[in-house]
Amino acid sequence: MVPNGEQAGGSELKELSSVERSVLRALCLTINVAGSVVKDRILDTLTKDHFSLPINRALFAALRELHHRGEYVVMSNLEDELHALAMETPESLSLEDLFRGEPPKPAELKGWVDRLRESTTRGKSPVPSGASEAQPGVAATPHTTPAHSAKADAVPAPAGRMVETPTPVKVAPEARMTAAEVEKQPKARAGRGEAAEGKARPPASAVLSSEAEEWTSYLQEVAAKQGKVLETGFAGLDETAGGLSPGLMLVVDQDLNRLSGFLKQLTDQIAARSKVPCLYLSFGVPKMALRIRTLSRLSGVPSTDIEKGRIKKGSPEWESVEQNGRAAAEWLKWIFVVDADPEMDFGQVGDMGRRLLESKGATTCLVVVDSLDKMGKGGESPHSLVAGLKEVSESLDVLVIASTANRALLSEPGVDFLATLREVRGAVQFEVIRAEDSRPTIIRFEYRPVIHRFTEQPAS
Repeated sequence: MVPNGEQAGGSELKELSSVERSVLRALCLTINVAGSVVKDRILDTLTKDHFSLPINRALFAALRELHHRGEYVVMSNLEDELHALAMETPESLSLEDLFRGEPPKPAELKGWVDRLRESTTRGKSPVPSGASEAQPGVAATPHTTPAHSAKADAVPAPAGRMVETPTPVKVAPEARMTAAEVEKQPKARAGRGEAAEGKARPPASAVLSSEAEEWTSYLQEVAAKQGKVLETGFAGLDETAGGLSPGLMLVVDQDLNRLSGFLKQLTDQIAARSKVPCLYLSFGVPKMALRIRTLSRLSGVPSTDIEKGRIKKGSPEWESVEQNGRAAAEWLKWIFVVDADPEMDFGQVGDMGRRLLESKGATTCLVVVDSLDKMGKGGESPHSLVAGLKEVSESLDVLVIASTANRALLSEPGVDFLATLREVRGAVQFEVIRAEDSRPTIIRFEYRPVIHRFTEQPAS
């Protein structure tokens, strides 16, 4: 398929097609995010008739329908909805690309929305007759306007291509007049806030809708937002701070071995209590070593004894290992540990998180990056790493926890939870604060590194 704009319609069509795709991408990136300003502006302002190309109209209609039904919007669901609409995706369009990137700034989005509304409210189709996305097999139909000859404006499609003809947009009476008839019309100066002669005002239904019409959609958003708070198994976080909700958390500690142990215990407890998928990306400790540490923490038997095979069968230690190990299988089904590649990118992280959500039918999940510093071996700056993980958390509406030894990252914008882990007066202190709060939650632990266990101490 030829790129948009390389067929009939020229630069105006190419620019308009680009704007439409930008709006659709912005919607895909934010439609699952409750309270998103970007999503609300698009859905409250535009209809499918503001899109010129048939595939773009179908995409918008499919996204709106999924959203109104309260379904989580992922690529597979979107493909099914397009199939139900009997719309075949052109070869030039990758649905996966619509879920990549960053949401636009409000000012940028406003420009796109205004452009689409302007193209429709001019009173004529933004796509010249015969111009559309090309498909293999059929040549483009030449375009002729009243004021120009077909010879001047006809732009044939490349040989061997076929054209998908868009559904015509409603045309104002002036747009159907001949050039001579238009010249005879009285000229009127458009005052401020008034539409110029020859332009139709946008229909009220395209801009205004009663609260009753939008209420059902709003209630679905409210319902979808609930139940995403994760219980951690630490009373200081669950009872005092109300658990952890979707967003990006940075945990800073200079002792990487201690930090890894804390993150794995936190992950295990969230899986056991909240019953949500947990993706643990380990950049420093191999998966097998994490299993030994988990078994050691649960049984109270030193990890070195388990690893070296020093436990006698039939001993109390062995019984503790065996019993606790078997019991853990019930909640370990929610945890997925990956020996991560330092060159892993955010697209891969997002794809794994999305697959977990789909396979488990979950509305949220946990993603843990046990070493942000080692993840940056691909050349990304610490700032871009934080921004990328923030994008993953927003696009999937999940909690992402990343650890680092770089305290300077605590001042990075976009971080929802700032946390530190350090030794204070013989105990390990975990201090976490939400970005919008003024007071932190502080938990003190007894830490036993030999079994990699953090035991919460009563609040003083």
